[in-house]
This record gives sequence, C-alpha cells and structure tokens, in this order.
Amino acid sequence: MKITALEEYGLRCMLRVAEQPPGESISAQAVADLEGMSLPYTQKILRTLAQGGLIDSRRGAQGGFLLAAPAEELSLGDVIRVLGGLFEVEDICERHTGELERCARGCGCSIRPVWSYISNFVIETLDGISLATLLADEASVRRHLSRQHLTHSERPAPQGSSH
Repeated sequence: MKITALEEYGLRCMLRVAEQPPGESISAQAVADLEGMSLPYTQKILRTLAQGGLIDSRRGAQGGFLLAAPAEELSLGDVIRVLGGLFEVEDICERHTGELERCARGCGCSIRPVWSYISNFVIETLDGISLATLLADEASVRRHLSRQHLTHSERPAPQGSSH
C-alpha cells in the first residue's frame, strides 16, 4: 500500500484540528507551523478536508478550523477517502484493461479475490480507527490495532464480486 504525501500530511492536519478542545478552532498558520509545512499547502489540505465535510471553517479574528463531528465519530478511513486514497476493487478491474475495453480476465478472475480481500482488510482497518484513537499515545494505538487484528482474523475471507 502506498501512502501519498497528501494522505500523510492531510491526516497530520486533521489530528492537529482534532487536538483542539471541543468547539475551539485552530488557524491554518498554527497547523502549518506545528507540522513544518508551508502555509499554502496547509490551506489547500484544510480546504479539501472542509469540502469533504470533515472539518468546518470559521472566519474572523477568532477564525480557524474545527472538527465537523466528534473525534470518536470520524475514522482514519473517512480522512483517507476525502483525500482520495481509497478505491474499490472494481476500480482495479476498470483501470487495468490493457488495450481492451474490459479486463481480459473478466468473470472467473483468480486475481480479483486477492485484491478484494486486501482491499476489504485495509478499509475495515482504517474505518475501525477513530481520530480519538489516534490522539492517544503510540502504545495505545498499537494495543487498539492488536485488538482489531484479532477481530479481523476471526472473520472468513470475503467472497469477491463478479462482473
């Protein structure tokens, strides 16, 4: 799995907003300074997160950015989706057709169940991690992931879709 700079920095910006006490905002400049990022890039990311409905912006002297919902209700998956990082398995089939209109493997593809399993695992993992969890220390996040892994390992592999 490849994590883009936009996803990494977007998540870091999101966590800076989430660190604020409920109802309090943080300025784009403060986020940029805390993360060592340029102000224009930080503003671009914050606009994307706001357009995606994850954060709200306030104008004025006391303006800035604040979460659109409690940190417990927003997941890592929500952030990655807004930043464009999650895709469905069917997108793979549509994007990799070679010079054909449709994938040559079409129905009965032995590769699709692998991508489906991995995709579902990643999506479930990301959706199972709230921003509130990520505000904890590293050891707490590791414990959460260990518990989440046990839950995943008890589930059967997904059955993949058909064209």
